[in-house]
Amino acid sequence: MSRIKSTDDPAVRFAHLMAKMYYFLAKEMIEQLGKEKGEKAILRAIGKFGAARVQAMKDEARELGLDTDTLDTYRIVRDMPGTGWKTNPNNSLEITFCPMADAWEEFGEEGREIGYLYCQIDHVLYDAFGVDMERPLCLAKGDDRCLFLLKERKQ
Repeated sequence: MSRIKSTDDPAVRFAHLMAKMYYFLAKEMIEQLGKEKGEKAILRAIGKFGAARVQAMKDEARELGLDTDTLDTYRIVRDMPGTGWKTNPNNSLEITFCPMADAWEEFGEEGREIGYLYCQIDHVLYDAFGVDMERPLCLAKGDDRCLFLLKERKQ
């Protein structure tokens, strides 16, 4: 495992640690349950984790008097820091560096595959705030960037 330096940006350090912890837990699930059952268990866990995050963010939105089903609200109450991730200066929905994908890259193809399962949480989060999301490009799949295509559903 590569060294995470104390001088690195705190958000990047934490994202690397979280991504690596997830990788080892998910890898163990796959080893214990087999690939198919392990991946299904991981996706169920990711869904439950996403639902818990959504609940906390929506609780905060209600406390702030915000509509709980909009992209703008999601952007306000989003629980992940934006620092550490790099975006295309011309398109904020195009991520050119993700510290989590960077951490999974250390484990090669297996790391990318396991990491990509985690990336499915974005569908849970956006959907809960009334947004349809497509991601035709994803760093965790080996693409050179993540590209988010978002469409807010009519209420």
